[in-house]
Amino acid sequence: MNHYKVTDLKPGLSCNKPVYIDEDTLFIPAGVPIREKDLSRLDKWQVDEVLSEGQFVETQNEDLMNSKLLWGIPSDKELSAIYNETLDKLDDLFNRINQMEDIDVAELDQLSSKLVDTVEDKYIQSVRMVLTHNSVHKAIAKSALNTAILSLTIGFAMDRPRPKLIQLCNGAILHDIGMMRIPEEIKSKKDGLNPEEMTKLKSHPVFSYQIISKELKYEDSIARIALEHHERWDGEGYPQGKKNDDILLEARIVSIADAFEAMVSERPYRNSMIGYEAMKNIISDNARKFDPEILRYFIKSMGIYPLGSIVMLNDSTVARVIKGNPEAPLRPVVITLIDADGKEYPGDMGPVLNLLEKKDMFIVKAVDLNSLLVEK
Repeated sequence: MNHYKVTDLKPGLSCNKPVYIDEDTLFIPAGVPIREKDLSRLDKWQVDEVLSEGQFVETQNEDLMNSKLLWGIPSDKELSAIYNETLDKLDDLFNRINQMEDIDVAELDQLSSKLVDTVEDKYIQSVRMVLTHNSVHKAIAKSALNTAILSLTIGFAMDRPRPKLIQLCNGAILHDIGMMRIPEEIKSKKDGLNPEEMTKLKSHPVFSYQIISKELKYEDSIARIALEHHERWDGEGYPQGKKNDDILLEARIVSIADAFEAMVSERPYRNSMIGYEAMKNIISDNARKFDPEILRYFIKSMGIYPLGSIVMLNDSTVARVIKGNPEAPLRPVVITLIDADGKEYPGDMGPVLNLLEKKDMFIVKAVDLNSLLVEK
């Protein structure tokens, strides 16, 4: 048995073997992260060390997401399989594009067609996947996939026809493909970029346009989505300084989706923002960066508290947003994960609360899922 000092333990650590307080008393099973209250329990019992035949490791976010500690969020195995399969295919596709191999665009068309069907069929679950899938692997492919899902939610809210949705999806997937031609030291730099580095970074929409139109030989309407997704409603964007309706509609959609995705995903230079904080940032735009009409569709499709967001109510109930109330965006429909008495409801079995009807209940704050898992 290995002896571990309690002072060396912290929330989030897990062990590959069971951990014991003594030879007969189990502390935590193998693979289960330590919680803050577990350490408090040891302190209360004046336990100085624990025993295990295994080794402690930092629990990765992805492990947390796949664990049984998901606060009642059931795993949609079909959607997870589709998401991960699409992620793998996009990662492979992007690597081949980076190697300048010949690509049959029918391959991407098929992925986009399936993704359109998936988001239409599993809209709420798809948005939740964007907010909770925290793997930092295959970062470019993940950003592309998440941006495509978010773009499609806007496209469906705008009632765009299927051919336009597939075109939108293709453009969203490829919108940042030019980043693969930007030096890695610029993309991963944690400090601020100098003017020369910033100029190089801002050239990626042009690289994207060239890859899509010349290498993949897609039509100009798809290439323009990538070229113009950093243009801004007030004309202060790049690379051409276009404004208002001069910017392609699909590019205006991807612009909002891309901005939101960047806020809720991990980046080398900052931690991710929870969905509510990201939405609050987007809403505060005041028609500077984004088309205000498309922004209204985005808010309508996502809600101020995006679907899947974890929130705390005024009576300390922890719940997950499952449906918005367009007429009262601050009072969505939620499903209880932990009630005011501390009772947990796994597997989506908790009471459903429509806050539009429950006048005495309201959301106090949004909660970061990762910190909630660690603190449980």
